[in-house]
Amino acid sequence: MDKKMTFEEANRALEETVSKLENESSSLDESMALYAEACELLAFCVNALDNYKGQIMDIHKRVIEGKEEEK
Repeated sequence: MDKKMTFEEANRALEETVSKLENESSSLDESMALYAEACELLAFCVNALDNYKGQIMDIHKRVIEGKEEEK
């Protein structure tokens, strides 16, 4: 998996990987490789969302602090 992948790219790849797991009659080895890939992509997406959440909370905190200073 490319670590420079965007959230959108990783999410798309995750959807494609899950679709392959659901729709294709893969061997057990292939299914395990797809499952491992899906887990890595999911972890990447969760991590990206956590980072965005932290950024949003930081922005929100600065906005709230700015409003309190105006009072």
